[in-house]
Amino acid sequence: MNRALLTVAVLALATASCSVNEYCINCAVPGDGGGDSGDDADAADAGIDAPDAGPCAPTNGGVEICDKLDNDCDGSTDNGTLPGVGEPCDNLVGECAGGVKQCTNGAIVCSRPPMAEICDDKDNNCNGAIDDGDPGGGGSCGTNAGECTAGVKHCIAGAIDCVGDIGTVGGVAEACNGKDDDCDTMFDEGLMDLGSCGGPNVGLCHTGTLTCMGGGPVCGDSPSPAPPEQGPVFELCDGADNDCDTRIDEDYNLQTDPRNCNVCGTICAEPHANMGCAAGACVIASCQPGWHNLNGDPGDGCEYGGPTGMGCFIQGAEVCNGDDDDCNGTTDLGITAPAGLCKTVGECTGSFASCAGANGWKCNYPSGNVTTDAGGSIVAETRCDSRDNDCDTQIDENQPNKGEACSDGGIGACQGSGNFTCDATDLDGPAVCTITTPGAPASAELCDARDNNCDGIVDNTTGPARVIDAMSHVVVGALDYYIDTHEASHPDATAMATGVGTTRACSNPGVIPWRNVSYTTAKAACAAAGKVLCSGSQWQTACEGVANTTYPYGNTFGASSCNTETLDGDAATAGDQDVLLATGAVAACTAAAGPKDMSGNLREWTDDITGQTSTGTNIAVLRGGGYETPAVGATCDFRLSRAAVNILENANGFRCCRATAP
Repeated sequence: MNRALLTVAVLALATASCSVNEYCINCAVPGDGGGDSGDDADAADAGIDAPDAGPCAPTNGGVEICDKLDNDCDGSTDNGTLPGVGEPCDNLVGECAGGVKQCTNGAIVCSRPPMAEICDDKDNNCNGAIDDGDPGGGGSCGTNAGECTAGVKHCIAGAIDCVGDIGTVGGVAEACNGKDDDCDTMFDEGLMDLGSCGGPNVGLCHTGTLTCMGGGPVCGDSPSPAPPEQGPVFELCDGADNDCDTRIDEDYNLQTDPRNCNVCGTICAEPHANMGCAAGACVIASCQPGWHNLNGDPGDGCEYGGPTGMGCFIQGAEVCNGDDDDCNGTTDLGITAPAGLCKTVGECTGSFASCAGANGWKCNYPSGNVTTDAGGSIVAETRCDSRDNDCDTQIDENQPNKGEACSDGGIGACQGSGNFTCDATDLDGPAVCTITTPGAPASAELCDARDNNCDGIVDNTTGPARVIDAMSHVVVGALDYYIDTHEASHPDATAMATGVGTTRACSNPGVIPWRNVSYTTAKAACAAAGKVLCSGSQWQTACEGVANTTYPYGNTFGASSCNTETLDGDAATAGDQDVLLATGAVAACTAAAGPKDMSGNLREWTDDITGQTSTGTNIAVLRGGGYETPAVGATCDFRLSRAAVNILENANGFRCCRATAP
């Protein structure tokens, strides 16, 4: 009674309050939230769930969704109108057409989902193509036995069909034709009694029964002696008529059959060769891949399998690699090294290349001066031996200073000079300084632009090691001073050139005097030498001497006494040549106190200012005349040769004076 009432109550509750969603599969009724499929029902409880303990807590904001939960706590799960449920599925192609979304076990799924494609003329996987991918196809079908040909399974028009097959097993009755007509892997089977046959005894047979033999009916006379059931057999190469057709060994050509060559049973077989039979003799029809018949003898087959005996495969023309590229039985022969492979200049002259097998080409360089690495490449120059050891047309290029000037560390004139050269005692060492011009011993300092006394100072002007210029001591009355014996010259002047050094003035014999000089430069050059430019009175007193002569050599003009206009300064050239001569060249042109060339050669600036030019430049007096001066201008007292202190002329020079001995 009570169970009946409970059942009625449950049915009434379900009828009155449960809104069923037609797309909700396995939706739960009030209870433990499970489905209504009855999976958790107990037969003793009449198919209903026991109520859950505790109050229901809304989820998802109390809005029912497909999640197998009672979100709105109305006692049912996934009931009512659920978001997305009932809408068309996302894929409505092919067999998925008409599908709608439904709530199944708490998840939204499509009522017609894509399925694996099968051969049924439908689009099962809903991709727009029917039976795509040849479902169920690909396997073999039929048979290749006998006259049949197997095919391949393909899905065609919704059904699996065997494509390309020919014939079926048992599809055709067996005929006596030497073929497997019924495709059962046997030919002419079951055709042993095709009727009787008669006639004379033939071969090994006697009159008997027609039997299918060799693809055709054969009179199967019993061989002699018995057994009588034995009939014709396939012809053998044995000198007998095995198939009883009156012919002996007719199926065998002893002239061409490699298994019965010339004589039955003679098999043509040699190593690595595909043998044939020609004119009754074994011949090589072809060689197996990688093997060659180089000796032309078929008796040993294709005997050559390359240097390793593992087969030789022609790669092309022979190259240097230790292999027989053209498979002619020789390795690395008849080949030529690439042009320019080896160096042939310097110490490599005469070198040549040879093939070193698997190591390739090797350059045979002369030993001793050429060094190679493990790979045979020439090592860069390391020695200093005046040879091109790395054969690059350069000699000792690893010695960048070779040939450059060097010295022995001496000072001034004492310094020896030479060049960096290879050390013959150590060719593996660097270039060394080889002195070819030894330094001179230290000597008294001269005014010659050299450090003669090797103290590190050129042409010292002060101190005990100073230059002692050639000067003449002039003592006339109250005057007592020193004057340069020679016209001033550059420190680097020579007998042929004036020189260019301007540090100081020198008084040297036998050199071209300092010409083309201004008063200003002359005065500075004297000061640099610790002297002064001679005054007009100093110059004239030194020229006239105590005797007060007209010319430095006397009172009467001598045409060749000094280098004036009348002296031919170049006897080798025709005519009277007026040229500048070296200091002291004319010995007669010497004053009483010793100074030379005070008449002629060069006009000499004096520190005798006589006025100014219109622009304010001082004017100084030049004394003694030059190599083009006539007699009147070459006297000791001639003062009319004057010029602005900045004037430069080829015939102008000077000399210096000082109050004390040099």
